[in-house]
Amino acid sequence: MTTEKLTLSLYNPSQAHQCIKQAWDFAKNLTMAGHKLVLEVKPLSKTREQEEKYHAMIGKIAEQAEHLGSRWLADDWKRLLLDRFARETGRTAGSIIPNLDNSGVVQVGIQSRRFSKSDSIEFIEWLYAWGAENGIEWKVQD
Repeated sequence: MTTEKLTLSLYNPSQAHQCIKQAWDFAKNLTMAGHKLVLEVKPLSKTREQEEKYHAMIGKIAEQAEHLGSRWLADDWKRLLLDRFARETGRTAGSIIPNLDNSGVVQVGIQSRRFSKSDSIEFIEWLYAWGAENGIEWKVQD
């Protein structure tokens, strides 16, 4: 039985040659058996701990902050904060488009589920800065 997937972690350039060799050895057998393959190289994905951290921070913001004179749910704050983060950091921001029956609008675009580990680090630091500028009080363990 052959393995269907190979995952390699590359932490420094000196590992590249060995990773390419392992990928080639893995691909040789599958391509000879008629399988088509895809090679994907991408940044390390965010961790569950990072995700929990920024969701907790957004929850604190939702508890303490107002926008347009109102309190908003954490999910609403997440959309607002991600949009601002994207604009301030030069990422592609979301767009506002009419909904399917043209009775309102929907925001589409940036989503944290696509964050890399470094994106998450930057977003958490940005949330701390935004919170400091907007009077958010973080607990010691935050």
